[in-house]
Amino acid sequence: MIKGHITVCKVYSDGTKETVLDRANLITAGLGSSFLDIQQNGGSPHIEDYTPRYFQVGTSTVDYDSGLTFETASSTFYQLSSPFSWEDYGEDTTLDLVERYRGFNASTEDAGVTYEEMYLTSALLSAVTFSGEDQYFGEVTAGKVTKYFTDSFESQIVLDENSGNGKSITELGLFAKNPKGFNQDSPLLMAYRSFAAVDKTAEFSLVVNWTIGFLGLNNAVDDHYTGDFENAVTDLHPIIR
Repeated sequence: MIKGHITVCKVYSDGTKETVLDRANLITAGLGSSFLDIQQNGGSPHIEDYTPRYFQVGTSTVDYDSGLTFETASSTFYQLSSPFSWEDYGEDTTLDLVERYRGFNASTEDAGVTYEEMYLTSALLSAVTFSGEDQYFGEVTAGKVTKYFTDSFESQIVLDENSGNGKSITELGLFAKNPKGFNQDSPLLMAYRSFAAVDKTAEFSLVVNWTIGFLGLNNAVDDHYTGDFENAVTDLHPIIR
């Protein structure tokens, strides 16, 4: 079974680390759609297009049924509830921010006259098509912060001291690069997590470690991140070297 795990930590300038979140996340319908494309030869022929390349940060939460767990909640949604705008990241951010055509599956009940983005339903309506809209994304730096394994991958996202300050962050989304294989990247949401609000300030960086794959093969595999977190912290703050 494909699962995900996310760890969110505050990292202060003196190297102090405070864990904000260490939980499973919700694998969304976009990842399942990508697997179908692979099996049916309907998407990109390039494996890197199915790997994580973009992320979004938001200030609300997707309104799935709060009585359900992340394992049983509806996973049919393709965007954050309230993703950051360009300005929300801050003028001095060091993040690589880009505008991309965010992909989603849209459905219709009126013989194809009006299509709307599918949301919190697994039931196919009379027709389904792939569509999208332009939004802003942060880039997951290729080769530096993403590691690939035979059965999983790990990504690291860093909102430094200059990024997102003054915002109450409550949600994160991880997006595949371009699973439909378009001429230009069309990111598709593959994993999501909401959490108690973190009021971002210039006093700390927010470091996110995200693992997705065939987790749970043993009792311990879901509970660790095998990336080099300490070196990442050192790179952020040379003072602790």
